[in-house]
Amino acid sequence: MFDQHLVQKKMEKCSPSPISQLFSLEYLKTGIIGQTWYYLLIFCFLYYIVQIGYQLDLLCTTLEKNQTTSSKPPTTTTATLEHEHDVCVKRTKDYFKNWAAHFSTMTRLLTFLLGFYVSTICKRWWDQVSKLPDADNLGLVLGGLVWAQSEAEADAARDFKKTILRYTHLSWTMCLARISTPLSNKFSSAQEYIDKKLLTKSEAEALKIDTDDRDCSTLWWVPLSWAVSMVNDAFNNKEKGKDGLIPKDHKDVVSAICKVRNDLFNLAEYRLQPLPAIYTQAVWVAVYGWALISIVANQSRMHYRDNEASLVVTILLSFPGHELLMFLLIFGWLKVADILVDPFGNDFWDIDLVSTLDINIWKSSVTIENQEKATHPQLLKRPYLQ
Repeated sequence: MFDQHLVQKKMEKCSPSPISQLFSLEYLKTGIIGQTWYYLLIFCFLYYIVQIGYQLDLLCTTLEKNQTTSSKPPTTTTATLEHEHDVCVKRTKDYFKNWAAHFSTMTRLLTFLLGFYVSTICKRWWDQVSKLPDADNLGLVLGGLVWAQSEAEADAARDFKKTILRYTHLSWTMCLARISTPLSNKFSSAQEYIDKKLLTKSEAEALKIDTDDRDCSTLWWVPLSWAVSMVNDAFNNKEKGKDGLIPKDHKDVVSAICKVRNDLFNLAEYRLQPLPAIYTQAVWVAVYGWALISIVANQSRMHYRDNEASLVVTILLSFPGHELLMFLLIFGWLKVADILVDPFGNDFWDIDLVSTLDINIWKSSVTIENQEKATHPQLLKRPYLQ
């Protein structure tokens, strides 16, 4: 049983191009700007705190001490104060310059580390998405090998194909519910499987699970073993010289079922055995350390007193445009990896397995329905024999 409205909505869904999403208010929250704006805002805030302190000589503690006296008259001349100011500003500039040199080296190392990390995550993401199985191939194989030799066997052949495909969808749902939070919430107990008509009460008893049992997906491969047993019986159960529902090549059906099982197993292994946590932690610590260093290393070393310029104009001209672009790219790539870690989660970009299940059930229903229609003489005409 599938949700017709959900299937129709899924089939009609059409996503705009990535470039149009970048400038669309509808996708602003899910775009690169919407995912990284808070990092940019924090950087600008801390950057201008240091920059304003530098322009107002708040970093020059020596000058402040010389200018601050208690009851004694000042003992330093104006020339001395200006000299100390120049020394302090030069020292601060050298400090910024020194950190800028280290920052350049760290940026090269970070881009290499981040590129390797993101490429690994992207490969794992694609391996999981490409291995997501469906029952299309199995339905076609059943249509080619299951044969009703009489009108009396037509109903039995149709029920046989429906049951095999239902068991496939049942195993698919039970396995992926272990690694997908939305699918797990949708099928939180055996009763949800029964309501979806993927499972019967007698089959639930055979699996030794109660209708309210929340841990009902452990034996996800058992329905596939039922399907293999049914195929074996359909081939070997021959009565009075008549072939079974599968006259020959039943191993092709078994191979299609085993392929579904292998893909599901690989998916489960990917999610149940993730990358070591220290791998992700190392990348995040490196990026945060790089971000903190960049606040000092990317400071504009132009002081407003150097050319007797306006303080406000100097602060405005020190706007870190290049550094913001670097932040946008680095944290954008980091968010890409964070999103791709879990392809079947709750994020906007993740694959919706709940709607995917409905589409798979709908496709299996359409496949069997059209296989039944194909038995009409008009569709099975052989023009090359006429």
